[in-house]
Amino acid sequence: MYCTVTDVKQFLPPPVTVGGNNIGTPNPGRPNEANRDKITPDQIIYFIRYAQQEIDSRLNPFYACPLRRIKTHEVEPRNNITAGTGVKISVFDSTVFAEHDLVRIQDNSGSETATITNVPNFQTIVVNSLSYNYDVDESLISILKFPDPIPTIAARLTVSYAFDRLFNAEQAPDISQYGVAQRTLAMNAMDGILTGSILLVGQDHTGRRFIRGSLYDGFKGPVADYQFGREQQG
Repeated sequence: MYCTVTDVKQFLPPPVTVGGNNIGTPNPGRPNEANRDKITPDQIIYFIRYAQQEIDSRLNPFYACPLRRIKTHEVEPRNNITAGTGVKISVFDSTVFAEHDLVRIQDNSGSETATITNVPNFQTIVVNSLSYNYDVDESLISILKFPDPIPTIAARLTVSYAFDRLFNAEQAPDISQYGVAQRTLAMNAMDGILTGSILLVGQDHTGRRFIRGSLYDGFKGPVADYQFGREQQG
């Protein structure tokens, strides 16, 4: 998936929660108030998949889809890493890491992925769990993520789908203005990718939009049948 449930939560306003009962301000007299629809984590995952379908359908002419995670940063640990839960790893600079980042720990024997749960200081990160031990002299820690701004686009689209569902369930207007705003912001970023002003780093190209013009047989201008010299006077 191009984003996580945690990413989606960051775009939800305070009255809306995932997995809870509070999805808005109750209105007196509304029937079945206790049984109102709510957004569950499973529903969010479905919406994230729908967002991925929307993104892939637009990017397919130019990029190989589905997109792949890339290694955005790589550092060496400063201590031996021991298997367990809540594992602390010392690094030279932890400011590039953030909570909920997906990281890969690897050595000459193999690798595994983990999620950062805390960054307590400038030289320490904490991951949720590890199954193996890693020697400080052979290990590397890498951040794995989809290229920017794909996670943000996916999260905004997911929120727009979720809000439309909530509004329909409450017999309100068909769509919410907040959902429309999130969808607009997502599509603006998507247009930036399609026009070439935003490059998705580390992805394979399927179109010719990003190829240098010198690789073509001839440069093409806005007029397809332009004639040179005496031919244009006929």
